[in-house]
Amino acid sequence: MVYLHTGARGSPQGESETPTVPTDALREEGVLVTGAAGFIGQHVARACCQAGMRVTALDHRHPTVGGPNSGNSWHVDFAHPGVLGAVRRGMFTAVIHHAGISSTVEDDWSLLKRTNVVAPLELAEACAVSGTKFIYASSSSVYGRIARRVAVREDLDSSLCSGPLNMYARSKLLLDQELASRFPAGSLDWVGLRYSNVFGTGESHKGPMASIISQLLGQAAKGDELRLFADSLEASRDYIPVKIVADTCLALLKTRVSPGVYNLGSGHPVSFARIVNWCAEFSDGPVVVRLVANPLRERYQYWTCADMSKLDSALPGRATAAPGDIRLASHTLYDTFTSKTSVGLDAWDGRPHTSTCAAKGSMAEGL
Repeated sequence: MVYLHTGARGSPQGESETPTVPTDALREEGVLVTGAAGFIGQHVARACCQAGMRVTALDHRHPTVGGPNSGNSWHVDFAHPGVLGAVRRGMFTAVIHHAGISSTVEDDWSLLKRTNVVAPLELAEACAVSGTKFIYASSSSVYGRIARRVAVREDLDSSLCSGPLNMYARSKLLLDQELASRFPAGSLDWVGLRYSNVFGTGESHKGPMASIISQLLGQAAKGDELRLFADSLEASRDYIPVKIVADTCLALLKTRVSPGVYNLGSGHPVSFARIVNWCAEFSDGPVVVRLVANPLRERYQYWTCADMSKLDSALPGRATAAPGDIRLASHTLYDTFTSKTSVGLDAWDGRPHTSTCAAKGSMAEGL
């Protein structure tokens, strides 16, 4: 039953300490994951570890020491000269970049440009020197407001998409554009993934920047009222479980695709009204919804839906999420909120899960 009531910064500042670069690093297995203590980054690092890859986890926060035959954890900025030098020298086969500013309300353009555009381009240029694959987090926020309730392709059709509605989205689009213009075909093996609304375990530290589905499930699990914008109940978002994101990054490490940006969502939008109903179902009792005025109407996305045909063609047989999978992942996440001991990556302390894994250590994670 549902009752209604009406009514991060991150900055690529230089570090004084140079990261230790082991001389015995295995290039054929070496993967650098930036933002590895962040929400998406930790899942990606863990997936790479579990696949037997040697992972170097880079982040501003909480480095950890790995076990035997482990990779490194670098507590350093991803634009540190020592990091860029290691990439240029070919220490890694791939860099998976999930560090940066992920706040959609950040309004310091100089900070956003430096952190989300200029510094990642320096990392990409280092990859180009050594022939290292570069995979990074872009965002579906680049599409802005959608004129019709249809799936959106990567070409940014101006008759359908408004374009970025905030400075964060503007920074993401600028990086996409700069990579396309600076690296003609064959000069860099790069992929930008325009994530839709990623959700799952391990994002509680993001607070108000956590996915809205995670926030609502967490509120319901605690018995709190659900707060929603009054004009958003029929708004729909394209949600994608974080495991699909990690699996996709892993698939891209093993498969060469045409350089460019690719949507990564489920392609199955879910309305806020449906999520509220899920909360009631999962809690097996009434939930209270308080509707509040939307102060962001001009910058609010009322519809997101990724056209997944480009990625489907590039990665046949890739991991996908059907509508039932989204509901199941939501129920699983709800159960972690109601559990006294969280399961999954909220409980992961960064110690190795395989003999080759050492992953923790985010400037800020990607989306």
